[in-house]
Amino acid sequence: METTIHRWVSLKPVHARLEQEDFFYLLYEKSREPEMALWNWTEQEKKTFLRMQYDFQCRSYQWQYPNLVGRMIHYRGQPVGKLVTVCGDRELRLIDLIIHPDFQGLGIGTSVVVKLQHEARVRRMPLGLSVQSHNMRAYKWYVKLGFEKVLEHEAYISMHWVPSIQVKSKS
Repeated sequence: METTIHRWVSLKPVHARLEQEDFFYLLYEKSREPEMALWNWTEQEKKTFLRMQYDFQCRSYQWQYPNLVGRMIHYRGQPVGKLVTVCGDRELRLIDLIIHPDFQGLGIGTSVVVKLQHEARVRRMPLGLSVQSHNMRAYKWYVKLGFEKVLEHEAYISMHWVPSIQVKSKS
């Protein structure tokens, strides 16, 4: 079932279909382009490495989060991104969010995160995530959206957003 989260932004559930998998791999590849540009590897070496890393990431997500929910992000009916979340006993967790570079800066990611914050508020639990330590652009964006650093590891910064839960007083 498609969920509209903003005027032109919607989320569609992911089913094991080849075209979705191909699109998700393309997003992963695009997200790693700046890093790959720094390495003096042939195109074939880059493709082989990225395919191995992507396959490992997919297996790792499935192993760590058996109840994960994958959704394809659409903008004006066109697939532009990927969202992976899991709801545990203590938190809603954002596992992966990728917006195709050609569609970044349009508010798509922000509308997705705001939707997740609403879900967390309704569930009365924090929204957690991890961002790569070197990805300061993403880190600053999450801070702007109200996330706070919880823990810093060598490769990742753990962050969370805690909803303010207002209790109505009895009059």
